[in-house]
Amino acid sequence: MGKKRLKALLLAALMTTVTVLGPAGAVPAAADEAGEKIVNVAFTDQFTSVNPLNMDVTFINLYSTSMGFLPLFQVGEGNVYTGALAEELTTEDNQTFNLTLKEEAKWSDGEPVTTDDIIFTILKMTCPAVANPNYDFTMFEGISEANLSEEGATEIPGLKKIDDKHMQFIVKTKMNMNTFLQNVATWICIVPKHVLENVPDSELLQYEWFNHPDVVSGPYQLVDRGDRTLTYAANENYFKGAPIVDTVNFRIVDGAELLSGLQTGSIDIVHPSASIPSQDRDAVEGLENVTAFYTDALTNEMTFINTKNIPDARVRRAIVEAIDRETLVNGILQGHGEVAEGFVPSGSPLYDESKGTIPYDPEHAKQLLEEAGWDGSQTLQYYIPSSDSNVVLASQIIEQQLAAVGIKIQINTVDFGTLMEVAGKNEFDFFSVQYTITPTDYWADENSLVNSEESWTGGWMNETVSEQLEVTQTDPDENNIKAAYLAVDKVLMEEVPMFSLYFQSNMSAVNNRVKNANPTFYGTFNNIYEWDVE
Repeated sequence: MGKKRLKALLLAALMTTVTVLGPAGAVPAAADEAGEKIVNVAFTDQFTSVNPLNMDVTFINLYSTSMGFLPLFQVGEGNVYTGALAEELTTEDNQTFNLTLKEEAKWSDGEPVTTDDIIFTILKMTCPAVANPNYDFTMFEGISEANLSEEGATEIPGLKKIDDKHMQFIVKTKMNMNTFLQNVATWICIVPKHVLENVPDSELLQYEWFNHPDVVSGPYQLVDRGDRTLTYAANENYFKGAPIVDTVNFRIVDGAELLSGLQTGSIDIVHPSASIPSQDRDAVEGLENVTAFYTDALTNEMTFINTKNIPDARVRRAIVEAIDRETLVNGILQGHGEVAEGFVPSGSPLYDESKGTIPYDPEHAKQLLEEAGWDGSQTLQYYIPSSDSNVVLASQIIEQQLAAVGIKIQINTVDFGTLMEVAGKNEFDFFSVQYTITPTDYWADENSLVNSEESWTGGWMNETVSEQLEVTQTDPDENNIKAAYLAVDKVLMEEVPMFSLYFQSNMSAVNNRVKNANPTFYGTFNNIYEWDVE
């Protein structure tokens, strides 16, 4: 898979970002006077596109788009993949993936969902006029290294139709099943060929139909779009059964508004990707009309070090040993998190407890700095996102603890867009950002974020890391895959091109009048058609 495309895919992927947009305004209650059932779901992220052909890979855009346009698979609780449009996916050689669609899968106008829709969707995402930069399809035979299909293409060798319900995906090099599921099958939202096939490619990106589509495969269809709201109406012809709730509103609010919204009932569900401020969490847990949940510690406060600016691994290691990360977890996160190294937290099936952690050892940090000939007069530039209240608090502690061993830092608190711009240009010494990865596969993320010439680590690359990541794609033995990810994290602990400040548990909440809703990080909306309101 092309690393340049992977980086574009992953820049915004899986981030938890607060967008300050002012008061949320009046919000309908869960049931209006006419008896209509309404549920309001709050996020603190930002909507971008609701066009499946142009969507990015943030969770909020997957959720908002797949309400109407289902992917092939969905990730549920326990990191289990279940079929949305797909019935089955198999492979014997990790190069040819055999897909079977659900016989009952259909569009809201009664037309069946077919393999033609899947092929059409990918070809339109890769056509020169659309050229979605957030997805990498170069693994498929027939897609160029520029991530493009030929203009006007109706078929390519890598997407082979067998019949209306069966097809094959053929990749150029071996790919682990979990990698395929995570990077292709759960993130591509399928569009109806029979509705869009006569729309010129040049019009697809701005096609107004996507703002109020009248043919969908999912449980809800978008009927109104505002800057901070998306309103969905139930698809009465949903092939899994007509939804019980009539209207679902997705709303973007400031994190400081979540508690009051839950108190008044104007917010029914706070999704775990939203950021409930730490200082409000006890109050949320104490609300009688609300049930609060904590996810597993999956969201990684990744901290990337520019190895071009800090080339000595002893200095990078000293930075980590000087920070009391357990104090950050117990104090700022109120114990809702953990210290774990690298990419793999304890909640992942790929976690190996023998990995251990880099200890808090300021005296040894001083020794490492002395050995490295550290110049204590220089000041390192540390960037953090203003939207992440936890890391803003943590940065003050980090500054003091680093100073105690002789490392001076300048904290630069910037908006998320500026942080990504600084990261992309490697104009930092180190920076922190929240990143959440489905814990069954880390191949794409590790290849792009730390082991690439264009990575956030100043182009750091390591032969052992490359070899072990290759094992994760070519070796069918789960124990060997687990061992390979352990080996990668061990190298990261030694060389420290990045480290985790902590993995945090995210809080979610649901009003008790909403039934059958389980706001986990993955799979919250998989059964939305079964939600009900008392």
